[in-house]
Amino acid sequence: MSKAARADIQGLRALAVGLVLVYHLVPARLTGGFVGVDVFFVISGFLIIGSLADEIRRTGRLALPSFYARRIRRLLPAASVVLLATVAATLLFLPVARWPAIMREVVASALNVQNWLLAIFSADYEHATAAASPVQHFWSLSVEEQFYLIIPVILLLSAAAARRGANAARWAFGSVLVITAGSLVCSVLMTGVPAGAAYFITPTRLWELGIGGLAAMAIHRVQLGFAWRMPLGWAGIAAVGYSAFTFTTAMAFPGWIALVPTLGTVAILVAGASSASSPVELGKVLGLQPFRYLGDISYSLYLWHWPVIVFVLERSGTTALTLKQVAKVAALSLVLAILTKHAVEDPFRRRKTVTVPTVRRPFRLRLRATYLLGAAMVIATLVSATVPWQVAAERRDDLLAATMFLDDDHPGALAFDAQDPKAAPKGVPLLPDPAVVELDHATALKDNCAAYDLDLHPPAGDRCAYGNLASKTMVLVGDSHMTMYSTALINHAVATGEWRVKIMTHEGCAYGDLPPDKSGYPLRVCAEKAYKLLPALLALKPDLIVTTGFTLGFEVVDGKRSWYGRDQLIEGYRKLFRPLTDAGIKIAAIRDVPLMTVHTPRCLQRFPDNVTACDTPRAAALGDELDPLIEAVSVLPNTTVADMTPWLCRGEVCPAVIGNVIVYRDNHLTDTFVRTLTGPLTKQLGVD
Repeated sequence: MSKAARADIQGLRALAVGLVLVYHLVPARLTGGFVGVDVFFVISGFLIIGSLADEIRRTGRLALPSFYARRIRRLLPAASVVLLATVAATLLFLPVARWPAIMREVVASALNVQNWLLAIFSADYEHATAAASPVQHFWSLSVEEQFYLIIPVILLLSAAAARRGANAARWAFGSVLVITAGSLVCSVLMTGVPAGAAYFITPTRLWELGIGGLAAMAIHRVQLGFAWRMPLGWAGIAAVGYSAFTFTTAMAFPGWIALVPTLGTVAILVAGASSASSPVELGKVLGLQPFRYLGDISYSLYLWHWPVIVFVLERSGTTALTLKQVAKVAALSLVLAILTKHAVEDPFRRRKTVTVPTVRRPFRLRLRATYLLGAAMVIATLVSATVPWQVAAERRDDLLAATMFLDDDHPGALAFDAQDPKAAPKGVPLLPDPAVVELDHATALKDNCAAYDLDLHPPAGDRCAYGNLASKTMVLVGDSHMTMYSTALINHAVATGEWRVKIMTHEGCAYGDLPPDKSGYPLRVCAEKAYKLLPALLALKPDLIVTTGFTLGFEVVDGKRSWYGRDQLIEGYRKLFRPLTDAGIKIAAIRDVPLMTVHTPRCLQRFPDNVTACDTPRAAALGDELDPLIEAVSVLPNTTVADMTPWLCRGEVCPAVIGNVIVYRDNHLTDTFVRTLTGPLTKQLGVD
């Protein structure tokens, strides 16, 4: 059966896009739905390498100009429409601070290097939220486009090396096998690195397309009977389903475990190579018309669903979709996909380019027109993104500069001071400006000190150290919630000249041997880093270690925040801090900040005249239980506990704005508000 005509492949595409869609809509219900992308990769490799290998086998050569023209007509029009629509929606609905980062990703997506951009910034693909880029999902298309550039050239070189058509197919198979094996090894080795890069980069993903191609090149030699086809197909679907329901983003993926869904997909493709003769065969089921049509629109559906999710979350001011929103997003994505399929994809795809032309000049003109049209689409996208990128960057910088100057009208935390509350006049513009509040980061983040690397920087060195002439040393350990306070402590150290502040924090890793929560976080590498840091701290023997952390493993039940597995969390912290206090090192732990139930920046943009609408009840933000870190440290000798809650909450409410200063940029305090906490914080830590 022709690969291009196989109805079961369209049904398999429907399965793949369905997995991705459900995962992004309700990630808790299908924790491994991201493997739908891996299914797509195998299908693409199967079809593209298979068709190119067939051409080599028949003719001993490849018509590359025609191949790339078909890719342009098949992929670029719909992608350009979605990218241009995303630019327009970003300008209409998102704050100016978000524009530069999103426009940068639009440019990267238009140039098919989005996966490398995300790898550089180690983006988290766990789930879509409004804080995510609306074009983040273009990373997988970038991988495929890079594959389309690489593999035809390799096959063409193989055909040239063979010199004879009879051997060209063998050379092609061998070349793809070598690349696939090398990429798989790279994937296994790199996935062990504690960063998000391995998930996105092309070398760790090529093997998934490669095994699809190997299957396509070998399949013509295999003729399976019903007794083999039926169990093979259903075993394949079981492997994909098992992956979708049991895998999580906390696993080392892609790595070797990606073999489960990818080999499952290969089994489905091989089982469907011969016409299904029984209604119980998987090929018959996947070939049903509803699945086939969903497969037909799968490309456009994949393109549209993610930006729709992001913009719906942005407009609603929430961080997760409600059931009603899930239904609306699914319906809107389907409508947009259907319209794009029939109004954009089909008209361009039906303009056929003859592979072996009979009239040379018209053929060349058609090719030239296709390439010119593709270039025009890319240029239009680049221009539409670059202009607002530059304009927004200038405006963003001006707004951020304004946060540097706090005056009496912006007392921030000091408005809640129990002894001497400072007045906060009404009608004063908030700081930071709500448009840029998400960029109001701590000093350590700006100085690239959010993830200290002991392998590169010795503890006693000057890397991420401030106030180096002071006689006493203060070391900060913990996750980004500790980094969050760095500006206040650094400013105090520099102003007094008494302390040297050394930042040895690591994003996403509170300092402890903590068990993973229901989502699989924190990763095991966090505990490994904590144990690695322990002897360095003992050797350094600072005068004070300051810590805090965003302790995972919590839930809000009946309006109250509480931690499950609490005893394990407490003991996990003590395992790391007990050796330090036994060595006579003083520990100061800061109670973690309240967890707001709304995303403060987006909420304030929705309710600029009613900032109290963005407040959170104290019970939901803090709960009745102590932060596990505080309970763990408070019973150890030589420790101090600092609690900023009186400056963050009043009565039964934790406000979003205090003293005309915005308190939160997400689950972190804004750097502007932290600066107003300098006095209370240093006093409670005993370093004032």
